[in-house]
Amino acid sequence: MSSILTAIVYDLLLEPLLSRWKDRIGRWVATEPGMTVDICCGTGEQCRLIAKFSPVVGLDLDLAMLKYARSRSLDIHYVCGDAGRLPFKDKAFQNANISLALHDKVETARMRMIEETSRILNESGHLFLIDFEKAESTRSRIGYAFIYIIEFLAGRDHFANSRQFVKSGGLAAFTDRHHLVTDLHHSSAWGCSSIKMTHFNN
Repeated sequence: MSSILTAIVYDLLLEPLLSRWKDRIGRWVATEPGMTVDICCGTGEQCRLIAKFSPVVGLDLDLAMLKYARSRSLDIHYVCGDAGRLPFKDKAFQNANISLALHDKVETARMRMIEETSRILNESGHLFLIDFEKAESTRSRIGYAFIYIIEFLAGRDHFANSRQFVKSGGLAAFTDRHHLVTDLHHSSAWGCSSIKMTHFNN
């Protein structure tokens, strides 16, 4: 499945479930005034929600994805760039957001993303995250069954990386491994994903 088709499928299937959380990120951003970057912005859905509360820049490596995002939000600035080598100066942003863009990558790529995000955030900056958690209960396993199907449709590599991310503890374990301090946290009703407001423990 092409990257843009994958993203559109994600929007169609997951946005109804995640829209409230993505709006919450926008409201959290509003409490931390300053420029925000949405890393791996995809179709630009999160950018459009953040833009209600804060100036925002969207970044993605896929030109077709950015063209689609721009067609839906002409007033938002989008940049083509690698999340592992962000084309921004040190301490350029107050906030960064990564929504559902960790689980689909190999661990080394995730590490580079976090290192680069730390570099571009100022000392008081915050990183907002949405991603999957390890299914620990019967209820969360049922919820993850739906996600499992979507991840499978996204392609072999995407699916394998997603499985590894969840098996290694999901977002909770990832933030612990990278010494991110959680300021605010909400789990989904099914317990298979979560949203976090974090900062780096520098």
